[in-house]
Amino acid sequence: MKLKISHLLLVVFITLFSACSSDDDPKLTENNLAEETPIAKEKVFDNIIVEGATKKAGAPNTPNEQVSFTLNKNNTSAVLIDGFDIAFNSNDNITGAYLQIKDTEGNIADGYYDIDLSLVGNKRQGIKSKKRITSIDQLLRQTKQKNTKASTNKIVDIDFNAAIEPGTFCYEVRVYDANGNISAPQEVCVTVQSWGGNDTLVGKWNYTKTDEFEDGDLKTINVGVEDCYERTTGCSNNQTLTYSVCYSTDSFEFTINSDSTYVYVIKSTDKDIDSSTIDSTNCQAAQKIEKEHFISKGMWAYDQVKEEIIIVETQSTDIDENGVEDTENYDAGNAEVVVLKSVVNGNSLILTEEYLSSDGTVDEYYKYYYDKE
Repeated sequence: MKLKISHLLLVVFITLFSACSSDDDPKLTENNLAEETPIAKEKVFDNIIVEGATKKAGAPNTPNEQVSFTLNKNNTSAVLIDGFDIAFNSNDNITGAYLQIKDTEGNIADGYYDIDLSLVGNKRQGIKSKKRITSIDQLLRQTKQKNTKASTNKIVDIDFNAAIEPGTFCYEVRVYDANGNISAPQEVCVTVQSWGGNDTLVGKWNYTKTDEFEDGDLKTINVGVEDCYERTTGCSNNQTLTYSVCYSTDSFEFTINSDSTYVYVIKSTDKDIDSSTIDSTNCQAAQKIEKEHFISKGMWAYDQVKEEIIIVETQSTDIDENGVEDTENYDAGNAEVVVLKSVVNGNSLILTEEYLSSDGTVDEYYKYYYDKE
């Protein structure tokens, strides 16, 4: 599973849903029983695909605890095939990590994965690429670059083979440096979610506004209203060209289906200068207005313990102003995954996307409001 976190369109969901009478929903009960089933440690060990890793027999070297790291222990959900991510950071110059699989009783599988961190990207959780569903905020605001102050985080992608079914297991991870120093281990237990799982989410939802909290400031952006900021560029006559870059979400329809599929459609307007028309002598440029049309399709799952919706994008389509479509399909294990906190209250839905600082606290969040059609 890649939380890619991946164009600054409105994208990505890491989600929390508060649903009414969920304990009385037979589907929730059935899914919950499956998800609480322990998965044998050997089955997990033999059926995961670990980014940048070599599978080895035996056990890793004994830690001397001369290096340390902070593990994101909030990543406790996984989805079928696309798995989960292990996210951590360290102030030490670490070069690798050891991964061991455990069952829910603490027994460790024979063998481990030795992860070469030079083969793992430096990523900020929730954001991976420019165009993919990694962040709702990116999709809604294509023109604004996100703060990258947490960019030193390492996120290791773990995918599943088809043999992995809904259930629970644990893993233990430790990091090491080039001198052979090894950290103390840290453990997280993971629940592999069933598809779907909360019928209160099913329906067609229309986006109305966003509450955006960044750098200590909170602002509200309504659907159809431009969100603008200024940019500058130098000219050959020693003057400075100052211009506005604006983005508006004209509509955002998010349909959650009872068969565990979803589709969302975003239409937006992007205003910038046309860089090909910049006249550096007179310090002028023509404005460029582009209409965006983006469609995302895939599967969804629901973590009823943490009340989160997990969005697994398997197809994305861009449609330009001439109606030309550019569609990408993502193979098993390469889907974009977003997890969102959410609240359902009658015909209202709130999805919350959070970004954590290195100490695990929330330093940015985006609340997306929807009304049911």
